[in-house]
Amino acid sequence: MAESTQANKMEDRQQVIEVETKKIKLDSNGTLNILNTFEFVKVLNENNLSKLMIIQAVKKDETRENKNAVIIFEKPHFGLEEVKSFLQIDNPYDIDLQNDIYNKFCLYPLRPYNNVQVQLIYPATEQHIQKYSMQEFFFVKESFEDYQNLTLKFINETQLNLKWVYNILEHKTESERIIFEDPDPQNGFILLPDMKWDCKVVDNLYVLAIVHQKDLLSLRNLTGEHIGLLENVRDKSLRALEEKFDVKKEKLRAYFHYQPSFYHLHVHFTHIKNQMPGMPERNIQLNQVLENLRIDSSYYQKVTMEMAVKKNDKLYDLFKHKFD
Repeated sequence: MAESTQANKMEDRQQVIEVETKKIKLDSNGTLNILNTFEFVKVLNENNLSKLMIIQAVKKDETRENKNAVIIFEKPHFGLEEVKSFLQIDNPYDIDLQNDIYNKFCLYPLRPYNNVQVQLIYPATEQHIQKYSMQEFFFVKESFEDYQNLTLKFINETQLNLKWVYNILEHKTESERIIFEDPDPQNGFILLPDMKWDCKVVDNLYVLAIVHQKDLLSLRNLTGEHIGLLENVRDKSLRALEEKFDVKKEKLRAYFHYQPSFYHLHVHFTHIKNQMPGMPERNIQLNQVLENLRIDSSYYQKVTMEMAVKKNDKLYDLFKHKFD
């Protein structure tokens, strides 16, 4: 009953949010660059290893009050066909260094091998800007009492709009991207690529399984009653990924994030070769969750969990007394 009441509160809150926001991948076949309508404000974050930069921008000539946008630029991983094409192009190149048998130069390939992946969030809320900004992290221990008194307060006050999740579950958007679906309302889910994956290089595979149940926010809601759901998500997702991408289950990770980036239960599946930037300490392996629930049905209503919080996050403000 408590979980159902919490879910109803979350849905009610979504209905009063007037501005709908969603992370959008730009259409690579578009003839117009919609980024021309934005002005640079500042760099929020960057990662040299993953060749990624995130900026804040504002919409030009916009009358609405919130003109903010978050734009993510990422250079994709090399694919085999792309590398083969480099051996055949006749484009000019710039020589950086020539020394005996060693040469270094820059190529300038043409489309489709000169692409940059772009994700746009517009209009972006202050929560989006904070989420993608580089910040100092701290580890904190969260008891279940802390979850009920502090974390739930944070979720209710700051949860990002989940309309984009419901659009996927209700087949209003992104239906063409669905890899697999089990429509069962209790144990069912939708499996589709994460926006971080371009669906080209299998070694970079990154997909999400989003459950149909709307009253499950995170690990904290799981009990022994959900073992069937979790086993269903694991087994059918691994089977679907092997059938579609020829990846054996031994090559795939399945895990939750805690805290998650959005509060509707979902499972991450990534290729073992995919070294995503971020904090691996957030990862809680799905098989370990199942084992914990088999040992104790109410494990996640008892256990104290360690989590990383950002200094500029409201969750940090709620827990900062623990640092004193």
